[in-house]
Amino acid sequence: MTKPEQRVRRGSLPAHTARRIIRDFADRGVQPGEGLADEATLVERYGVSRGTLREALRLLQFLGAVTVKAGPQGGPRLATPDPAVVGSALGMVVQFHGATLRSVFEARLAIEPAVAGLAAENRTDENLAQLDDSVSALRASVGQRGPAYAQHAARYSLRVAQASQNALLAALVPALVAMNTTVAWRYPSGSRAELADRVAEIVEAIRAGDALTSRTATHEMINGLLLELESGQRQKLDSVILWPDVDEVLERRYHE
Repeated sequence: MTKPEQRVRRGSLPAHTARRIIRDFADRGVQPGEGLADEATLVERYGVSRGTLREALRLLQFLGAVTVKAGPQGGPRLATPDPAVVGSALGMVVQFHGATLRSVFEARLAIEPAVAGLAAENRTDENLAQLDDSVSALRASVGQRGPAYAQHAARYSLRVAQASQNALLAALVPALVAMNTTVAWRYPSGSRAELADRVAEIVEAIRAGDALTSRTATHEMINGLLLELESGQRQKLDSVILWPDVDEVLERRYHE
């Protein structure tokens, strides 16, 4: 019987093995936190060399799907990939394509209204409690100096995405929001209180299950902010998003 080493191009074998491992996790019902077999067993199971297996595990570590600890009780364990992985990869791609802060706002304008509509249809009581917390936090930080308001605004967007109950959007939206914060733009003078009120309006529409109002109000909020930045901070809008900046923002956000 032909071995995987012979059937798959050598350069792609570690990635191929990594995909086999993940599929095997699902078939075996392995849950995050559970350990895998020892190295010798895995080498035999997948029919690859130790070097190929280790490269596959390193790839899965980088993607956040596996953790590896040394010692008698160590070894590889299944993990839940962090949404930060999406933002990191996307950040590198958009830098090579010269994406600007304007590009990010336009993407958010296209995506987040639809996310808010889904949140209105799918939100839970726990989601509503978190959104209410965001409204209170935004209003409390309106007059504060420093990054507190922006951090609460980013957390609000993440919570709306989570309320949509769509795992893909819950990973994508925080990545876009993180890119928004890598350029040092500022909220236009006097806009913070108005934006907090607009967030409260959207949250009430989500609570009422009103998808149309949730979508419309979200579009108006993001578009209004984009127009204000266009008139007062156009140079910032034309600044290019950089991958290292995205990584730093995501590292802080998901481990704070």
